[in-house]
Parts: sequence; structure tokens; C-alpha cells
Amino acid sequence: MDNQHNTLKSLIKSIIEEVLEEEKELTEVNTTANIQGYQTPHAFDKSEDEDGHAKRIKDNAEVFDYKSTKNEKSNTVNLKEGRSLYHLYRDHPDLTPKQKIGVTMRHINKSLTEVEKFLNVASKFKNENNVSSTSYWKTTSKYLLKLDEKMQKIHRKLKELK
Repeated sequence: MDNQHNTLKSLIKSIIEEVLEEEKELTEVNTTANIQGYQTPHAFDKSEDEDGHAKRIKDNAEVFDYKSTKNEKSNTVNLKEGRSLYHLYRDHPDLTPKQKIGVTMRHINKSLTEVEKFLNVASKFKNENNVSSTSYWKTTSKYLLKLDEKMQKIHRKLKELK
């Protein structure tokens, strides 16, 4: 025990000496923790002025059929909810119907892959730690039932798409 104590003590002492030696070599210290931030609105925006920024935001909003109104108190454009997701999807001019379905299936596939990863992790953890399904919280059991129902609905929708 005493030997371990001395070893630990010498290790700590050597680390402190190393840090102090590095501080001697240090020639400059700089910190910006107490400095107020710079006034650079739209610093990483490609447009050169605030009007260009507002126009770009408005253009992006109009692609998804949102109505925009200029907020005179600041440099932002407020978006007001327009139409439903289906109408935005249906009326989007950049993609053909086949492309819309293809892109949507790709996004769904990616999302389900993420869900599958989480389920694999949870299942592995459950098995490694011998957690019984009967010992779940009430809400966990409810979520499992809801997930099962959602998966059945998804299965039916996939059959419709095929």
C-alpha cells in the first residue's frame, strides 16, 4: 500500500513538473472569453448585403409555398405556415412524380435504417444484461405496442405502393 502511495505521489509530481516546464516555454496566451462578439450579421452568407440575404430567405420560403412578411424590427423574414405537407410535396415543381416517389423512398429507407440500428442496440443491451420484458416501465411497454402498430401500418402502405 505504501509503495503504491509513493508511486502515485511520484507520478503526480512528475506530471506537475512537466506542466510547469511547459508553462515556462509558453510565450503568449490569448483568450476571447470576455470579449463581446463581433457585429457580423450574415457572416457566412454568400450575398453581400442584407437585402440579398432577405431575398434569398424569401425565395427559399416561396419554393415551399410559404407566405413571407418582412419584419421591420430586424433583418429576418418571418414565415407563415402555408399549405399541408402533401400539397407542398404534390406541387413541388423541381421533381417529376417518379422522382418524388424515389426520393421519398430513399429518405424512408435511411430513416428506417436508423430505427433498425437503435433497435439492434437496445436488443443487444437487453440480452447482455438479461432484462426481462416484464420488467419494463409501463410507458416502455406502451411505446412498444405503438411501434408495433406503426410498423403494421407501414407494412400495409408498402403493399399499396408495390
